[in-house]
Amino acid sequence: MAEEKKETIKVPRARTMEMLFKPVFDVGLNMAVDYYTRVQLIDHKVGIIQPETYIPVAEKSNQIAEIGKWAIEEACDVMLRAEERDVGINSVILWTSLKHLNKKNFVKSMLNIADKKEIEHDKFCFWITDHILQADQDIITKNISELRKEGFSVAIDDFGVEYSSLSNLGQYEVDYIGIDASLTRDIEINERQQNMLQGIIDFVKKIETKVMVGGVETQERAELLKTMGVDRMSGPLYGDFIKEKEITL
Repeated sequence: MAEEKKETIKVPRARTMEMLFKPVFDVGLNMAVDYYTRVQLIDHKVGIIQPETYIPVAEKSNQIAEIGKWAIEEACDVMLRAEERDVGINSVILWTSLKHLNKKNFVKSMLNIADKKEIEHDKFCFWITDHILQADQDIITKNISELRKEGFSVAIDDFGVEYSSLSNLGQYEVDYIGIDASLTRDIEINERQQNMLQGIIDFVKKIETKVMVGGVETQERAELLKTMGVDRMSGPLYGDFIKEKEITL
């Protein structure tokens, strides 16, 4: 079944796609049952092609939308197969191209796929990089609003990778703000860094949005981030990207 879906994507026949999963610890659930997803291409001649390489090329055509559709289809099938194995997946976090999100039929397309597979909408979180803060707002804002009305979650991630204005975050009503791992570095010993991070977390909470952070390397850092109000965490402490078969209870 999975192979049939892959053929619908306009990727050269010498290439296939593979989805990997990175555990995300949910503070409320007190377990790592959410997963970032990553789609890599496997070229039979050159090997694995990472998103950083193929995405800029795919975004120059409609192929990025086809890859996005494949990703949610594959995520649905993974959750169905996990259920058969008695493995719990609370939600999957899907990277979403701004070019794809900017399409008028984006929400309808995602709804059609999830509903056809009979997967609840709250199983999906669409994450977008903080470049959204410089993007055309009209269609994107409308699509974000419609996604959330339909029960999907939306996250603006990688906040802090480049200069980003906190005030601009208020333009978008989303479920999560993802703070880049660089802003969590040395917070155990650097009071200035910790205070800066706390200020960002407090601001995000004031606009009624949850906080995700990356780069969690130690249990000490994880416990500190919990007390600071973080809702989701990822990083070496919880594991790197794994294949579907490696997802266990």
